[in-house]
Amino acid sequence: MPTNADYNELVSQLAFKQQRNDAIYRLIGAINARDLARVTVRPEVKGSLIQGLTHENAKVRWWCLQLMDHLADESFIPYILPLLDDPVGKVRKHAIHALTCDICKPDKCGLALNEEVRRRIEAAAQMDPDHRVRQEARRGLSAWAQAQ
Repeated sequence: MPTNADYNELVSQLAFKQQRNDAIYRLIGAINARDLARVTVRPEVKGSLIQGLTHENAKVRWWCLQLMDHLADESFIPYILPLLDDPVGKVRKHAIHALTCDICKPDKCGLALNEEVRRRIEAAAQMDPDHRVRQEARRGLSAWAQAQ
């Protein structure tokens, strides 16, 4: 039976292209979006993905967000929010995407986001120094407005 340390090591392997797919499969049990929509993630794996959001390597943080995006688990929201302030624009952009994109979620059912989250995304749409982050924030706000 894998330990938390084993899962943490698999999360660290997300930084390396050659090891990434195997690590994802061993963590989640699926690789493609269709299969990811049907998996149930063990609590130990969820904990390792959450811990991966604070990993020193931006690729690990990005890949943890990528997996969380497709898993659509609202318990991840408080852990994703700090990444709206990540020093790496690509990570900030994907944090917004993971919170706001319904298409990536199982059954295209988005996360239940509150007004605090909306305000944070509005702030990113107006003030983020990276135009790609601002664009993703505007896309997310637009999708949210259409869903309301």
